[in-house]
Amino acid sequence: MAGRMGLLVSGMLVFVLAIGGYGQSLRLKDSRSWQLGGRVQLQHLYNTNITSGDEATNNGFRMRRGRLWVKAKLTDWVSARLQISVRDKSPSVLDLEARLKLGEQGYFRLGQFKVPVWREELRSSSKLLLVERSLVAEFLSDYQLSARQIGIEIGRTFGNGATIVVNYSNGSGAGVREDAGRKKDDFVNNGKLLTARVNLPVGKVVEVGLSAMVNQVGYRIAGEQDNRGTISAVAPDFGLYLPAGLDVEGGLVFGRVSASYLGTPEDDTFLLMDLTARWKRKLAAPLEALAGLDAVELAGGGTYIQPDAGSGYVEMMVFRAGPAVYFGKQTRFQMNLEYEKPVDERLEAVFLIRSQFTVNF
Repeated sequence: MAGRMGLLVSGMLVFVLAIGGYGQSLRLKDSRSWQLGGRVQLQHLYNTNITSGDEATNNGFRMRRGRLWVKAKLTDWVSARLQISVRDKSPSVLDLEARLKLGEQGYFRLGQFKVPVWREELRSSSKLLLVERSLVAEFLSDYQLSARQIGIEIGRTFGNGATIVVNYSNGSGAGVREDAGRKKDDFVNNGKLLTARVNLPVGKVVEVGLSAMVNQVGYRIAGEQDNRGTISAVAPDFGLYLPAGLDVEGGLVFGRVSASYLGTPEDDTFLLMDLTARWKRKLAAPLEALAGLDAVELAGGGTYIQPDAGSGYVEMMVFRAGPAVYFGKQTRFQMNLEYEKPVDERLEAVFLIRSQFTVNF
């Protein structure tokens, strides 16, 4: 299977490179259109929490992302999208969806794709404000409240730019079969994930959003266990996008984990916060001696998580900041200094230096 997937990916890569350019469009004889594109991200990480000795390294390179995608418009009302990830010799399908247009402003889609939760999570990995998404996004993904799921979704855009989306999905993550007869675990069960999001423009530079989610978790084995319960949360967020090149995004997550799932007398709660900003400045002219460098950027942000007892996380604050440079619209180099400080004084702080080069094609 891995060999066939590798052959498919190689073939798509050769085809994309042969066409050249970013997001190339092809017009076929039957007037249906296709778009092809992809992304390469090389990352280097230095981690002070790892002792470099005879058996381990504390820094190094990795292919953070290698992606190929194809979009197909089948009719005026039906389209499809496929995105494949190739990283660390493990090819996998990220997005596999079909979309049906409902009138001028509505849609229905089905397949595997991101559920409508958390503004930062919905931002493409090629356009993140910092090198990685925040610990808030990681926390929500680990609890299967966000990121990619398998399911169905209906949404609508209104005349003022406001959107409303409702999604019903497996709640057990991307690439996880959850059909009848599968062995149960905490996230593969008879329950499902229900998510919804409203996003509202306020003037020309501000957007406010609200996501809500509830995942049915746990399972019952007669005479042995019954930890069925829910993980639920609401997450208000905002985006400020100023013409001067300053973008600010942030949000809060208020969550609850049911006592029946945790096996505790009472429900437990979690609180997550994140605020990130960046400033981008275009140069007067590209610097030919530096591969056409044409823009510079500074970004920084802070995150706070107060987890529930069963999450496996500890209460901590994370601060990240660093510069970036652009070589045209599709190529960027970023460097972030990251400081992770647990609230518990008995736990050590961690300092990381994370760098990443992104090329979109």
